[in-house]
Order: sequence, then C-alpha cells, then structure tokens
Amino acid sequence: MNPIAIEKWLYYKPGLKDQIAREFLSACQKHLNLKRPPAGGLAFNNNNVTYEGPDAVILNNRYGKITFSPFQHGIFHIHLQGKPGPQSLPETWAADLTQRNPAAWTYRKGGGTIAYSTGLVGGTQVCVQIEPSKGSVYLNIGSDSRIIELFSPQISNKWFIIHSSIISQYDVKVFGLGENTPPMNKAGRKIVMWNTSPIIYDTEASPLYQSWPVVLFQQVDGPALGLVFDNPSYSEFNFSSDGKKMAYTVKDTRLNYFLLLGPTMPELLRQLSTLTGKLPPLPKWTLGYQQSRWSYAPSSRVREVAGEFRKRDLPCDVIYLDIDYMDKYKCFTWGSGFEDYRELIEELHSSGFKVVTILDPALKIERGYQPYEAGVSQGMFVEYPNGVPVTRMVWAGPSHFPDFINPQVRRWWGEMVGDFAARSGVDGIWCDMNEPSTFDLRYTLPPQVIHKLPGMAALTHEQAHNLYGCLMSKATYEGLLTTSPLPYVITRSTYLGGQKYAAGWTGDIPSSWEHFRASIPMLLNLGLSGQPIAGPDIGGYTGDPPPELYQRWVLQGALYPYSRTHSKKDSGSQEPWSFGAAVEDSARRAIKLRYKLIPYLYSLLYEACVSGQPLMRPLFYHNPVAEALKPEFYETEFFLGPYLLAAPLMDTAPVRICYLPPGHWYGWWHKKEHQGDQTYETMMEEDTDIPLFISDNSVIPSYVEDISFIPGHSLNSLEIMVAVRDKAAGAIVEYFDREGLLALEVSFVRKGVYIEGIINLLRRGAIPEGYHPPADLYLNINHRVAKADFSPGCRVKYIEPDPVNDAWTKIAAASPVFPLKVLLWLSS
Repeated sequence: MNPIAIEKWLYYKPGLKDQIAREFLSACQKHLNLKRPPAGGLAFNNNNVTYEGPDAVILNNRYGKITFSPFQHGIFHIHLQGKPGPQSLPETWAADLTQRNPAAWTYRKGGGTIAYSTGLVGGTQVCVQIEPSKGSVYLNIGSDSRIIELFSPQISNKWFIIHSSIISQYDVKVFGLGENTPPMNKAGRKIVMWNTSPIIYDTEASPLYQSWPVVLFQQVDGPALGLVFDNPSYSEFNFSSDGKKMAYTVKDTRLNYFLLLGPTMPELLRQLSTLTGKLPPLPKWTLGYQQSRWSYAPSSRVREVAGEFRKRDLPCDVIYLDIDYMDKYKCFTWGSGFEDYRELIEELHSSGFKVVTILDPALKIERGYQPYEAGVSQGMFVEYPNGVPVTRMVWAGPSHFPDFINPQVRRWWGEMVGDFAARSGVDGIWCDMNEPSTFDLRYTLPPQVIHKLPGMAALTHEQAHNLYGCLMSKATYEGLLTTSPLPYVITRSTYLGGQKYAAGWTGDIPSSWEHFRASIPMLLNLGLSGQPIAGPDIGGYTGDPPPELYQRWVLQGALYPYSRTHSKKDSGSQEPWSFGAAVEDSARRAIKLRYKLIPYLYSLLYEACVSGQPLMRPLFYHNPVAEALKPEFYETEFFLGPYLLAAPLMDTAPVRICYLPPGHWYGWWHKKEHQGDQTYETMMEEDTDIPLFISDNSVIPSYVEDISFIPGHSLNSLEIMVAVRDKAAGAIVEYFDREGLLALEVSFVRKGVYIEGIINLLRRGAIPEGYHPPADLYLNINHRVAKADFSPGCRVKYIEPDPVNDAWTKIAAASPVFPLKVLLWLSS
C-alpha cells in the first residue's frame, strides 16, 4: 500500500477511510519503532577497584566499567561503559561538564564501602555510599536514613538496565519525564523515549515528540530527589504502582546518569539547570500572545488577521507563517502569494507584530535549489553506510536530511538560517517535523543510517535519534545569533538540555476536552524536566473546537508560559473572534490579563534563566503536603511563579472546587482574604471565569497602561502589588540579556503599626536605550494605610482605598528616586 496515498487520506478525506488509514499507519509506526527491552541481564558485579579518590571511584569487571564521581553540589555522576572498549565519542550529550566541581564533597572509605558526603540547602546531610563488589549505590539522608538504592547495573545484548528502589515510609509520586500525556504521576506507567510524531495522538500516546529522561520522586510530606539519564538512544522507564521501584532500559552500551539530591523541588530544578544548562535570555515580546495557523496565506490574509487583532483591541505580539509561505515547501524560499514578503514584514513590524516562520529539516532534491546542491557537494546529509544520502518523502517531496549531529553541518545550517533571517527580517524560527518525521510507514529515518562526527566514531541513527531535533534547534539558534543578540526558536522535537536553544509546544493535539485537560499536567512535567517555556496549541490543532472549549482553553492558555493558538488547514477559523462575541470578550479579558502581568512573567523568565525555576509550577512545588499531592488538584491548578495560583475552570461549569495551599490567599479580582490549607469553591461573581489567587508575602508587578503589544522599551508607569503579612520581597526585572540587567529589588516589612519598604535599583552591564526605571509608581497594599512617606524627591499623588476592596490601599507616587524608602502608617 502506498503510504503517500494514505497520507492524503489523513489530511483531506475524513471519515471511515481516514480512521482505518490512521489505525493501520499507527500500527505500522509502532511495530517499526517500538522495541522489546530485556527484563534483566548480566550484573556488573564482582568488581575490582582500579582507582579511588576524592574525585572518583573506578570499577572494572568482565562486562565493562563503572565510574562514580561527585559532580557538583547536590549532584552525583555515574558512568557505565560496556565492552568492547569506549568509542571515540563525546563524553556527554546534555551535561555541562564545565560545572564539574567535586570540592563540596567529602570522601571516605571503610567497612567494605566507599562514601561521598555533602551538605544540602537547609543543612541536610547526605551520603552516597558505594558497595564496590556489587557496583550498587545507596543514598542516605542524615546519619542512618537510607532513601534510595541503585542496584548493580545489568547488560544484555547491547542494552543497559538500571533498577532502583525508593526506601521510604512516605507515599511517593513520580514526576518529570517531559512531554507525556496524563496522568501526571507516572507511577504504574511505562514511558518510552523515542521522539515520534504519533499518527494517533490520544491521551494514551507514548512516545511523543520530545525526550526528557528526567525522573523526579516527590515523597508526600517529605523530600524530593531525581535521576537524570543522558543517552539519546531508544529507552524505556517502567515504574511500580506505588512509584517506589523503577526499571530503566536503554539500547546502548554507554550511559551517563546523575543523582539529583534535592531535597526540595526548587533545589532539584536548580541542580538540573546546573547539570544541563540554563534557558538563554529571550526577548520580552516572546511572552506575548501569539497567533498561528496552517496556513495564513497569501500575504493579504496575514495582513487581514493582523489588522483584525488591532481593530478588535485584542493584544497580540506574534504572527506565524506555516509552510505555505515557501516555494513548494522548500526551506529558505518564499513562494507564490508572498512575493512582497519584505514589505509584509515591515508593515507587521510597524504595527507591533513580530514574524516567526516555519522551517522543516529536510531539503528537497531539486537541481538548482541551492541548499540541496550545496548539501550534496559538501556531504552534509545523513547517509547509508555505503555513503548514499538517505531519501524520504516529506512535504516538499523526495528530500535529504541534514546531519545535525555533525557540528560542521550545524554551522552550515546556521549560516543559511542567518542569511534567511537577515534578508527577510523575520524575528524567529519555528522548527517542525524534526523528530525527524517522514511520510513512510516508519515515519522517521531508518535505524542503520549514519551520522558522522569529525575525528570520532560514526553513530547510527538508532543511537542518535532523540538528539536530532535538539541539534537542529541548536544550529538554528546559533544561526539567528548573527542577526539578533536574543534569538527566538520554537521546536516540536528536542532532547534533555534542549531548553538552551528553543522553547517548545506539545505538537498536533486534537481539539478535545481530554486534550484541554491534559495541557496542565503536560506543561508542568515539561517544566519539572527542565523546559520552562512550553505550551499547547490553544483550541487544539486538529478538528474544530466548540465555542465552549475554545473559550475555556484561551482563558487558561493566557496564563501558559507560551501562549499560542494554532490550527490545521482543514479546520475552521480559530482566531479569538471566530466563535462569537461572548468568546471574543472572554479571550480579550484573558489576553489583557496576560499583558497586565508581563512585568511579573518577565521577572519569572529571568529567574528561569538564572536558576532553572519553571514559570508554571505544580501545586506541591513549594510545599508537598498531602492535599497538594492529590491529582484532582495538582492536575487542574498551577502556580505562576511563587506568588500567583491559577485554578482555571476545566469544563463548562461556571464554578469549581480548588485547593489553596497553606498560608493566606487573596482573590485576584475581589482581593478578599482566604485561609489556606483547605478547599475553596469559586464564585463567578467574585472569581470570574479566571480564578486567580495571590499568596501572602508576595510582590507582583504589573503594567498600568493598556497595551496591544509589548514594546521594545520601558513604559512610564509600574504598579506593584504587595501582600505583606510579615515580610514581602522580590525582584522586578525590567530588562536583561547575557550581560545586562535592569531591575528593582523590593522589600516590605511589617513592624507593628507601620510597614517599612525599600526599593533598590539594580543596574549591571550595558542596557539598551529606552529602558529605564518607572517615572510613576503605584503601590497596592493589603492594608488600610493612613499616611505614606517616601524618600525626598518622590511626590505622593494620592492615597485612597482600593475601589475593589477597601481593606487594600492604592498609593500613587511620581518621580521616584532610587533607592526609594517607603514608610506606610497603618490605620488603627
């Protein structure tokens, strides 16, 4: 059967034939890609110690070698190498080895074991104990509390097998593992790592487009710890129903894995970002709302959509161009209907829009097509072992695939990206089809084709598959660096550490309530795996969402780290105004709320770049109490940073039951106080259809001005909401890049009948023209204030009760001089 004909059914002939074709193709895809890992193998035991010291322990046995080494504060490294001896390959694919510093660890031996000890944040002492003869590892917390055991590694027919067991009196939940469908807790589940564009994307689909082999174990009312596996070959995770036992199998004879010792979720994410790298600085406009479709074409349709956003007072920052802007789907070209692309992009820029264009990896086989000709002449494509480039069908027709594993190819691709961006003026690149996907029964490249590494051993695609999309992102990112100091790349496929190069989205999800509800747990697990900027296609990609579904999705999606609507060619229109006036009004309120919160979101982006903290955080992230670890709450609520809690409506009902964690909370819309550590039923008249809550001791900046897009300069006014019970502190970031930082450091402390505040200005490095501290400052305080004193030079314009809730006070100050001292006298 011709798979290309079946492909046409999939896209253009819905109905029974479509469903039969999908099921057939899905079965073929799984049969050709999924594997049967061995249940067990030969143990790496009866080891001989060939080296031991403060920096490492090396064990040898008849099957290979194990190296144990303290990596960094809170991180421990284990390397396995099976026989035959090591190939000449990169030491690691994802870990940042420049961060290796074992000095924080203490080494000792005795009683037949070797131990490395260190202290964690909060004073917790941990000890990694190695039993050399068995090759097993134990993690102890405190003097005698063993928490995890990693049994002797096993090898079987070029597979490595790792078994672990959590030893704990607490219930254990399993999180992370990147882009996977619910449930969020992976206890009792099998997770496959093999980047795949699934033919059938249901809520049971595995594998999906991305591989993040990061496992985080959270104990209820207890500590958290993690395991990170750095190998891009086919792998599987299997977890026991209680989450305490794990089996990891990978089809390779070389493996790096790492223990993250926590003991809290924020510390685990800091350790993970130290290990795999930080998110790079992004332009502030990337936090704006974004609109896409396959496809907005011709250019007049792009102008029409952009004009509707501005006419309807719907904020939007980015318009995407899908494959129909190209000449017959050939990368780095502009086709019919886009002859005026330079004028189009200039007009969009003048209206405040940025333009992101799609690129697929495959290059069409066509004489005279320069990228293809150059790629063939320079040997830039993935090849069979006999040196013939592999050919597969994609949108452009028969095509070759750049070998992104090869750094020379990445430089070549990057040059083409940089030239394309410089000639056209596009602001970002959207990497698609980069699992890589093909139009045949396997739906990806054959396992035996070869990737070349100059001066090193060649890799089969089976060994490197999960790296392909990540390294396409890297090549694209580095190419854009020639045109922008802050590149913007979106990718469908990636691998551990891919956050260093691109944001991500969750692929071609259907327009269904099930996938709407799956979005929160998927995004939370991506954040816990190291990807802080991700989102689904709001409204779903395939199918037509009913108005009620799109309405709920855009209300929720306006709070995602990455907020974009995207839809398929044969679906109905999916702009915010496409579902009637009521849905448009909901979308406008939600998107305007997002834009009001841009100063807060941008400050969270800075935190993600500095310490790896996700913007969107699970309910248990800061306090893993039992109630916060119930799926009916952690799969339907989320934190935005430390101070805002969202409890979106998950169905058509106008209210819901949510859980407020320990502490004190204030409704965003009515500012009424709620006691935490209990459930709360939202009310439409008070909480609206966007239930949002403010924690106590919080500092939340927001825009005062109503904007349609995020400008490339500072606004004159800034509002700071301060909910202070005893001490509220936080940083408000106005601008940052790799060297520069402009921010306000805010602290308010309650001292009996008054509140004392200080706002310091932080300035580091060169700051672009147009960025400056606010000229007008507005404070919104959760107390009744009788009098306000500011530093000399700063003029108080007014002090008045908040019209929403007179238990709060609004204070306006003009011409603040920093450092700014504030003294607020409270009403009796």
